[in-house]
Order: sequence, then structure tokens, then C-alpha cells
Amino acid sequence: MLLENTGRIVYIKNNSGAFISKTNHFFRFGKAGSPDFFVFVKNGTCIHLEIKNEVGKQNENQIEFQRKIELLGHIYRVARNLTDVESILKPYI
Repeated sequence: MLLENTGRIVYIKNNSGAFISKTNHFFRFGKAGSPDFFVFVKNGTCIHLEIKNEVGKQNENQIEFQRKIELLGHIYRVARNLTDVESILKPYI
């Protein structure tokens, strides 16, 4: 939050979210495979940031999303702890 409050990054927590309609239909928001965060940094760069624990693995949708994003020249990273996040963001702040 400090980095955002000082104007060095802007981020979106990409929760998929969901709800059940009055007719009992389940609706999920978001796109399958999209990352946990979109981090906007200087020079128009957006980092697609997936958060996993030490043993977590990307599912097939996440792997495919990463492939598509990287083909467009975007940055996609997986972070497993706060140190990873700091290392990913350091070149941009």
C-alpha cells in the first residue's frame, strides 16, 4: 500500500468473486487463469503477478494465460513469498 500511496505503483487485486442469483444459478467473475494481481508500474508496464505458496503449482488455465500474456510482450511472474514480490518490483520502483 505504501508504494501505491507514494505514486510508485498502482495495483488491482484480481479476485474472481462469485454470486448465486435469485434463480439459484452460480456466476463467477473474472477470467479463468488470470493472475492474482495486475501491478502497473512506470513506463506503461503491467506485471501480471500470480501468488503461490512454496509448493503451489499453476493450473492449466494459468499456464495458458501466462503463455498468451508473454506472447504479447507482457511480464508475468509467480511469487512465492514477500521476498519474491520485492525482487519482482525492485527494478520498477
